[in-house]
Amino acid sequence: MWRAWAAGVLIASMIGLGACQYPRDPEGTLNRVEGGTLRVGVVEDEPWVKLDQAKEPAGVEPELVRQFADELDAEIEWVEGSESELVEAMRGYQIDLLIGGLTRGSPWAKEVALTRPYVDTEIEFGVPPGTDVPGDLSGVEVWVERNSEAAALLEQEEEEADAVYFDEIEQVDGLALLDTYDIDAIGYERTANIFRDHEHAMAVPQGENAFLVELENFLLDRGDEAERLVAEEAKR
Repeated sequence: MWRAWAAGVLIASMIGLGACQYPRDPEGTLNRVEGGTLRVGVVEDEPWVKLDQAKEPAGVEPELVRQFADELDAEIEWVEGSESELVEAMRGYQIDLLIGGLTRGSPWAKEVALTRPYVDTEIEFGVPPGTDVPGDLSGVEVWVERNSEAAALLEQEEEEADAVYFDEIEQVDGLALLDTYDIDAIGYERTANIFRDHEHAMAVPQGENAFLVELENFLLDRGDEAERLVAEEAKR
């Protein structure tokens, strides 16, 4: 009888301990932010984050963060900087959230905790409606943004193509290697010729698991909203 009672107490204690510990934040991020201040590091990377010293950050991710802060009844403190500066600040728990076009393939993945992807984009060939990608790209003109990741990919993987560089998306006039949201924005058609897949994420301090879960659950419910924001920002 005593053994049965003791076993029951032990099991109840273990359940109670697990309930209060997991997930948990060693630094108490979620408890501090709720009804308090959410410190957000921002790195400029359009259309994800747009910075203007005269205004608050704009773009896809600041808008999502504002909605997240509203759910937590939190004020936002924006902190601008480079990725390296803000990652160091996050490691020291000086900021709670980092945004700026981060992906699951980020080189900072070992320094911070990345959320699960909240939206995917690709770099792929876009074509004017009713046209196709030629089977042989030797000497074929391909429009690509100057000094971009797409330009580097084109150089590495399609050396025989004739790159035509643009500075403004409105200059594109023919086969182009673009982000999917830019393909949609100019009314081109996507193709199956994908060069790079980007799984977009946000970052929080390592170990702050309760806060991470809260953010991930929020983003999981905002997939359609994220896609809508990406499409709107690409057209501006």
